[in-house]
This record gives sequence, C-alpha cells and structure tokens, in this order.
Amino acid sequence: MPRQGVRVWMALAASAAGFASPPMRAEEPAPKKSVTEQVLEILREQGAIDPARYEALKQQLEEEERARQPQAGETKTSEVAKATPPAPTPDPKAWTVDYKEGLRIERNDGLYKLHLGGLIQMDFAGISTNQDLKDEGFDNQGTGEEFRRARIVADGQFHEYAIFKAQYDFAGGDANFADVYLGLQDIPYVGQIRIGHFKEPMSLSVQTSDELITTFMEGSLPVVAFAPNRNTGIAIFNNGFDQRMTWAVGGFRDANNFGDGFSNHSPYNVTARITGLPVWEENGETLLHVGYSYSHQFRDNEDLSYSPYPEVHLSGPIVDTGDIPSHGADVFGAELATVNGPLSLQSEFMDTLVEEQKGAHRNLYGAYAEIAYFLTGEHRTYDPKKGAFGRTIVNNPFSIAKGQWGAFELAARYSYLDLDDGDIRGGIESNVTAAANWLLYSNMRLMLNYVWAHRNDVGDQNAVTTRVDIDF
Repeated sequence: MPRQGVRVWMALAASAAGFASPPMRAEEPAPKKSVTEQVLEILREQGAIDPARYEALKQQLEEEERARQPQAGETKTSEVAKATPPAPTPDPKAWTVDYKEGLRIERNDGLYKLHLGGLIQMDFAGISTNQDLKDEGFDNQGTGEEFRRARIVADGQFHEYAIFKAQYDFAGGDANFADVYLGLQDIPYVGQIRIGHFKEPMSLSVQTSDELITTFMEGSLPVVAFAPNRNTGIAIFNNGFDQRMTWAVGGFRDANNFGDGFSNHSPYNVTARITGLPVWEENGETLLHVGYSYSHQFRDNEDLSYSPYPEVHLSGPIVDTGDIPSHGADVFGAELATVNGPLSLQSEFMDTLVEEQKGAHRNLYGAYAEIAYFLTGEHRTYDPKKGAFGRTIVNNPFSIAKGQWGAFELAARYSYLDLDDGDIRGGIESNVTAAANWLLYSNMRLMLNYVWAHRNDVGDQNAVTTRVDIDF
C-alpha cells in the first residue's frame, strides 16, 4: 500500500478509536465538530493533505453547512410539516355551488345535483317573395322579429339513479313544454330510461341541442318536414363499445305543446336510432359519425301533412301537401358527419313512405349537405354519449382589454325536398343557405343567414335573418 494511503488509513482508524486528539477537559467544552471536520484535521496532522488543500476543503464544507441552514424568516421543511395541520376531510353531505353553463348546486357525495339555467334567442328577418309564388298563394313578403326561444330549465339528479328535467318555453306567449321528464340512469344493460315529453330519437340535427350549438338558425327542409320532434312517451338511451356506439328506442304519442293528447284514434310512433364512431382521434378533433334512424307512425284513418317552413321560421311554407288521408307512415333517416379540425361536413337523407287510406303507398323524400369552417381554429365538439354534436369551446373569448374577439365561423348548406308522388302534389323545393356566426363566448353568439328558396316551376324567395342568443 502506498505510504500516503497507509497514513490515511491509520488516521481514520485512530479517529474511530478515539486517539486522534487528546481528550478535552470537562471544564472547557468545545463546539461539537462534524465527522467530516474531524477527518479533515486528522488528514492534515498526518500529512495526507497539505495546509492549502485543507483550508480549501474546510471553506467548501462551511459553505455547504450555511446553505443547509434556513434563512431568516424561513422554517425547515420538517418544521413546516409539523406546524401545518392536515387538510380537513370534506364533508360528504356538504354542498358546492358553482357556475358552469348555468347555476349548479351539488352535494359532495354526488347523490344530489341541481342545474338552473335558461336560453334567449331573438330573431329578425326580411323576406322577399317573387310574384309567381304570390300568385300560387305563398305570400311571405315583409319584415319581422320574434323571440324564437325564451326558456328556463331546471334539471338534475337525486339519489344514485333518479334524474329529472323541467324546461319551459315562453316564446309563444305561453309556458309551453320543451323537455319535461323524469327517469333513471346507469341501469345495467339498459342505460337511461326517460318518461315524459322530450325529443324522439331521430336525426342528428334534431338531437343536437337548440342551445347555441347549431350551425344554422333553422333545421334543413327534410328534417323539418319529416323528423318527429318532441312528443310524450317512454324511451331508453344507451351507449357502449367505449362510447363508440349509441342506441335508443321509444314509444310516443303525438302531443300538444303541453305534452297532452286525447282522441278516439291512436296517433302513436315507435322510433329508434343507432349511431357509431368509426373514427375518433385527438379527443374528437378528428371524427367520423354515421347513424341510422327509423320511425313507424301508426295512424287510424288520420290525416298526415307536410309543409315545412323554408329554413326561415318567420316565413310561411312554399311547399305543402295539404291533408293526406292515411293509415300511417314509415320514416327512414341516414346520417353522415365528419370533423377535421376547424372543418366539418354533415349530411342526412330522409325518406317517408306514406300509406294512403285507399291503399296506395307514396314516397316522399329529401336530403341536405352542409359545410362549416372556423376561421379562428376552433372545432365542433361531439358528445359520444349522445351521438350528437355539443357546445363549441371558444379559444379566445371576447375581451376588448385583451384584444380578443371570440370565434368566427362560415357555413353553407344545400337542401332538397320532394313532396310530389302520385296524387300527392306538395311541390319540390331547393334551398341554399349561407351563414356567418360570431361566437363572442361559448354561450353567446350573433348569427347571420341568407336563404334562397326555390319552388320548382313556380318561383323564388329570398330572406336575410339574424339572431342573437345566449344561454345561462
């Protein structure tokens, strides 16, 4: 072993045995030195390190010691941990009040929830109808305004399974029903059960909520003409395959605006819908939606009629079948939609087979296709639990101080509807709608639509409509 190594070894051994230095007198206690300091002194005394090296190491040791000491006003981590009491355990029966798309009150155990909110939509329209349509009795010329929707809503959950919703619309001057139902959720193999007045499960655009998430102010021609909307009944809604598929089926009775109905005949519907997501990437920024729906409408020698407004709610129709004596109808719907970042495409085809009382079957049908693009980079959101589009989240909400202006969207749609077959001569209509939307916030926007409506072999109608709406 090298001589220097022997010296180090002997010094360490001497230190361990207590012989490195003479014992101090009891009457002169010295500050206790660390083991590292003692080893340095032994190495210096044994000549293992020179004085310069000893001073450098000692200075480095003192700097490290100072760095480990808390500064003035600071407390050691261990002392902080001892002084800070543990966070109290939340009371499971305490309540939390928050605002998110309305006022939300929820008990911490999740068994009781209440949401209070509302919706206001104010529309203005100017309509020009050419003389040929006027001569056929379709005179919609003029300007006007209306509260398209003015709703209040309360919905929520009590206990583990029970749910409810009570939504009323005052736009027509009465407290008409929108969605008013109660039900159960998370039922094994069934999903959600609803009983009351709500939308029948048909059509992608119908299932997309009215509250600030539609691209155009009004639904397309075939959807308004054929798709059943809200009626009174019972239905189940479920999803599976990691929310890549939804299905729903229900039985309904035609009801008035208050969910009521009574007659000596049976205007009942059985309606079902199934959807799938063959493509779902980047949490929905890229997706492909497909869907199919069917409704059988039982009618006991009851009249059916189809006369949709031309994608302007303040306008009267320009096609109309009049009353069709029938035994019922079968309505078929196919859906296709895709989202690729700010670009979205959507289309539906609807076909209605009407059984006339005299036994003949008439085929009425229509389709639409639309394209939309967010100039500011947002994308349409999609709710896989419902198989429908959800609320668009604005990246930069309107703020003059921050120089933020919200989101801007441009869109266009073509609709086609054929109400001519056999002795049913309702007419054929084609519409082109252009839209510009300014979303100030995710729950407030301004909309501008231009609608060109054309009835084949008759004439045209032009309309400019605007809407301001907010939900809370």
